[in-house]
Amino acid sequence: LWLLLVPLVLYGAAPLVANRVEPRVLGVPFLLAWVIAATIVSPLVIWLAARLDPAYRLNAAEPIPADDDAPDRPRGERR
Repeated sequence: LWLLLVPLVLYGAAPLVANRVEPRVLGVPFLLAWVIAATIVSPLVIWLAARLDPAYRLNAAEPIPADDDAPDRPRGERR
């Protein structure tokens, strides 16, 4: 779960660490290259955090609010 802090730190640190034009990375300013790299890394880190989650590894059922409805009454009807 701590891995989910990585995207937050990458985007949060951008103005502090990468707030400069030089050096240029592949012709774009360093800040833009930092944001592009953070955008590419973030989904990978979130995927990795999901894969390392014990509930994911055990194929546990995800709670869905619709599961709380009784099968004998129409959906959305309350008693």
